[in-house]
Amino acid sequence: MQIIQRLTVVSNPTRIFEVGTEVDGREVIEIRQVGINFEESVHSEFHVEDENGELIASIENAPVIVDWKNIVEHDLPTALLQK
Repeated sequence: MQIIQRLTVVSNPTRIFEVGTEVDGREVIEIRQVGINFEESVHSEFHVEDENGELIASIENAPVIVDWKNIVEHDLPTALLQK
């Protein structure tokens, strides 16, 4: 599974959001891609959220560089799921 580790917004000035860093005193916990693909266009949008799931920033239709991180998912044994 891949998650977004860092989002660089290519603007003037460049803004960087990275999981584990602070923005205005709030820790970035998750960066989610929430855009929508339409038949004739794409709405690009990313949400940067804090530890409470509150929105720190929303980046819409801006040029970005996305750095992904691979994480390992562990499956629970079937016997544990049945208890």
